[in-house]
Amino acid sequence: MLRRICKLVNQPAFREAPLTVIGRGVAWSFAVLTGRSPVFELVKGGAKLRVPPDLRYTSVSTFLLRDTSEPELRYVQKFVGPGDVFVDVGANIGLFTLKVAPAAARVVAVEPGKEAGEQLDANVALNGFTHVSVVRKALSDQPGRAALFHNPLGHDPQAFSLLNDGHDAESETVELTTLDTLVEQLGLPRLDCVKIDVEGGEGAVIAGGLSALGRFHPTVIFEMNCPTLFRAGGDPAAAWNLLAGLGYRFFQLGKDGQLAPLAARPLEFCNVVARHEASPALRAA
Repeated sequence: MLRRICKLVNQPAFREAPLTVIGRGVAWSFAVLTGRSPVFELVKGGAKLRVPPDLRYTSVSTFLLRDTSEPELRYVQKFVGPGDVFVDVGANIGLFTLKVAPAAARVVAVEPGKEAGEQLDANVALNGFTHVSVVRKALSDQPGRAALFHNPLGHDPQAFSLLNDGHDAESETVELTTLDTLVEQLGLPRLDCVKIDVEGGEGAVIAGGLSALGRFHPTVIFEMNCPTLFRAGGDPAAAWNLLAGLGYRFFQLGKDGQLAPLAARPLEFCNVVARHEASPALRAA
């Protein structure tokens, strides 16, 4: 418990407005006690979100910290603007999807998990977003069917992975497709940003989207060095190497929203922003 409190007080949202976050904590306690799912905005005037009144990390952190739970969510608007197409791979209950949807021309939210997918559907419907497509499949390097393992990562069984690291609580069978197939089937005319958070399966997602990535050169926000990947014996360099082969350069997004170039592949668990060398933002740099 002490570790969780220390993590909370070190978050930007708490340091910026501690009384606000404490007030939300009181409201959250009331929601848990009464069993009422709260509805709130990720950012003022933005999309609404409903989360179940439980003690899962996703539910609690989102209610308390809103969009400041990680820099990539807080500053995702730097990479997605009006008229853009955004694909949210591993959308979970819809944090990135809901943050981006008010501005983007089209959003594709990919979430194979049954429980998370149902919450995602409900949150999209809550906002009446007709330009958001929810795809209840998992992205990988080839189509088919596979087990989706529920890993109790961060005390949150909503951390889903196609990799079995031996720590899963349960699993469900899901349909697989590829990013290239998705782009073709949905007739996406462009691809401006892709966020990938699939608990170690990022390399397989990229391998299944080489054609679309090579054609559209979207910004790619992806997770690296997930503990699940290491425990399952996967290749932590796969996503980085595939994108580098397509001409991407790599950055980390700071808490201030600034991109810092990465000269070498990080070895720690982190998020990485990849931008193609031909992108207007890099050409202007």
